[in-house]
Amino acid sequence: MLEQNRLSVIADVIRANKVGNQHELKELLTGKGFETTQSSISRDLKKLGVVKVDGFYKTPSIAPGESSKVDRLDATTAGDNLIVLKTGPGNANRAGFIIDRSSIPGILGTIAGDDTIFVAVANRQQQAKVLRKIFALFD
Repeated sequence: MLEQNRLSVIADVIRANKVGNQHELKELLTGKGFETTQSSISRDLKKLGVVKVDGFYKTPSIAPGESSKVDRLDATTAGDNLIVLKTGPGNANRAGFIIDRSSIPGILGTIAGDDTIFVAVANRQQQAKVLRKIFALFD
């Protein structure tokens, strides 16, 4: 089975069912005619960016490889370890997800609203470096 096809089927199965573990996912895939191993499923879940929410797998709202375009991205710093990013209306969740997935060193976490993202950085010395890397994500 081609990897891209398998990834697509896994995402569809997770969206259509409450899947709580890899064994359940393997059984559902077998029912659809896809024989796979637990190690392949584990790698595929990681590639898809699947997370567990309330005990069940969930696919991200933005698929890997999808556009990182947002309407606009402006930034200010606040305090020693906070960056405040402003986006166009409705773009903060998308941008926050992309930032989280990028695993930029120095970012402790993000909180996104409708058009604002708070980015906590490890210390003031890392703010400028982190900010440059964030802007590079959206070029």
